[in-house]
Amino acid sequence: MRPFFLAAAFVLSMLFSASAVGSTLRVAPTSLDLGNGAKTASVRVWNDETDPVTIQVRVFRWTVENGKDVLEPTRDVVASPPISKLAPGTENIIRIVRVAKLPVRGRESYRLIIDQLPDPSRRQTGMINILVRHAIPVHFH
Repeated sequence: MRPFFLAAAFVLSMLFSASAVGSTLRVAPTSLDLGNGAKTASVRVWNDETDPVTIQVRVFRWTVENGKDVLEPTRDVVASPPISKLAPGTENIIRIVRVAKLPVRGRESYRLIIDQLPDPSRRQTGMINILVRHAIPVHFH
């Protein structure tokens, strides 16, 4: 019985000593399928937080080997802006452009990775930051 009380006391002390902060960073659409020679698309990102959010956007070539996702850096597709700060309650548009000179043969698959970056001001507050990562499939054919 004593271990139960010790565990309960530990959990309660953790609850009262730090706050957990969840993020509500939304994106749409959640996948892009570009055919008929299309080279550009856009994704909207919303910050539903009460604090500003900084995001980093990167594009990787996406393949599957032995049932596992493989992401490789690429210069064939770019996203802009690569880093942006969203004020509370605002949205931003990310533009995706296939800049490769060679035409698409068959199907090319990429992942648009949108990472919420840590807020340096929250490091000192004892808060637990939960950061969001969106991995959006982008297909050209």
